[in-house]
Amino acid sequence: MEIQDRINNYWSKRADEFGDARYADMHSQKREKWTALIQAHLPQRQPVRALDLGTGAGFFAFLQKDVGCSVTAIDYSEAMLKNARLNAGRLGYTDISFLQMDAQALQFEDESFDFIFTRNVTWTLPDPAKAYAEMVRVLAPGGRLMNADANYSAGFQVMDENGWTEKAAAKANTQYAFPAQSLEMLRERNDIARSLYIAKEARPLWDMRILMSYGVERFWLDLDINANVFGLTPPEGAPRLSPEFVLVAEKPSDR
Repeated sequence: MEIQDRINNYWSKRADEFGDARYADMHSQKREKWTALIQAHLPQRQPVRALDLGTGAGFFAFLQKDVGCSVTAIDYSEAMLKNARLNAGRLGYTDISFLQMDAQALQFEDESFDFIFTRNVTWTLPDPAKAYAEMVRVLAPGGRLMNADANYSAGFQVMDENGWTEKAAAKANTQYAFPAQSLEMLRERNDIARSLYIAKEARPLWDMRILMSYGVERFWLDLDINANVFGLTPPEGAPRLSPEFVLVAEKPSDR
């Protein structure tokens, strides 16, 4: 099976779980904190044309709509998009365009968006450098890209080495009202992550270097949003995993 198919199959199997989790997030403190973080980095223009890249079950598309953006949301998985549309209906969002699309081959004209948001997507892609090139291409001059991600493959390796992968599969997830992934699913996730070239890169320095090669010159960076934004720390005795960062990059304005 091709790696893109394996990735799609994995996330599609988790689509219903994600649908419930992201719906729960809309009624939690995470909504307020993520909204404030997004709003702080929106470009100063009206209206803001936003692209939610890898929308999953739609949570961040809804937040961008809440702060006044015109939102287009894409995902490679039709199963994820089904849950995003379901959540949009449950929450009363009627004017977000949800499209099936590959982040590595965006079907938009150059300079179509003022803001691109993506979370936990680049680490899953066979060619994230190509996805970054596409994001920069479709950003308008002065537009901003906001990527929340982590070097998850390194974290999964630590989990494997410390027996936490098996522990994670053996107990329910305490954050949301749905079961933890099976051990088989966790091992598939970890194996996929190890097979991708981004797993070998030092992030987010790699991300910044790639974006600079595409002409981006201005960045904002938070190296650990779980601690700095959400006030979260790992459970006592847990191995220290790769923290989630937020990288904001601004495309140069026309000179």
